[in-house]
Amino acid sequence: MTWIRGGPECLDAKNIEKAIDNRFSLLAFTFFLCFVLFFLEAYCACKLIILIFIRFTGLIGLYVPMFGEIEYDPRRQYCSTPIEEQLHALTRAVDAGKVRYAGLSNETPYGVMKFLQVADRIDGSPKIVTLQNSYSLLCRTFDSSLAECCHHERIFLLAYSPLAMGILSGKYFAGDGGPENARLNLFRGRYSEGESRYNLSSAATRAATREYLKIAEKYGLHPVSLAIGNQSLTRGGQ
Repeated sequence: MTWIRGGPECLDAKNIEKAIDNRFSLLAFTFFLCFVLFFLEAYCACKLIILIFIRFTGLIGLYVPMFGEIEYDPRRQYCSTPIEEQLHALTRAVDAGKVRYAGLSNETPYGVMKFLQVADRIDGSPKIVTLQNSYSLLCRTFDSSLAECCHHERIFLLAYSPLAMGILSGKYFAGDGGPENARLNLFRGRYSEGESRYNLSSAATRAATREYLKIAEKYGLHPVSLAIGNQSLTRGGQ
């Protein structure tokens, strides 16, 4: 990705520190409340997420099953930046007053617990307090092992994609298949990640969504309000 700071990057200490310092100059913050390590070194990108009053800066970290996938493929595993190096960089950022807490994104139960295990061995390491994973009425993978990890370790879920890439809005179920510029229409056949994440051709996905739309209609709710009103979206380590 040549448009990301001049070329492919990895989630090592140098790039973590560079991302933090660059965002300070761009946004004029005095500190980040929570710094989130974002998934997959192989895809190497840098992303800024702003949620209400909490600011998150993300870089990309290690193979994990993607966006609702439930199967782990060991053949896709590869060597990545050691967690120790990443946490030492975060510890230095905390000591410098630049970061208060740390979080993870698109992680698995193994990844969450491994970060916690390594953090316990590093004096002054920031506690992992948030997990930003996809969660919606169509993507409930958090509800199994991750929910257990987060409950016991007091980690809060920051759910993203609550509309399942717009599917739960009902727009793709219009007679014309929805707006031409809607993401799953605009990039049909060119966006394998999104199409595999929320497969509109899946009979189960279509059937479940139609039932959600019926519930929204029955109670006089807009489908978006029903999807975002899912109380599980705000669940945390409490």
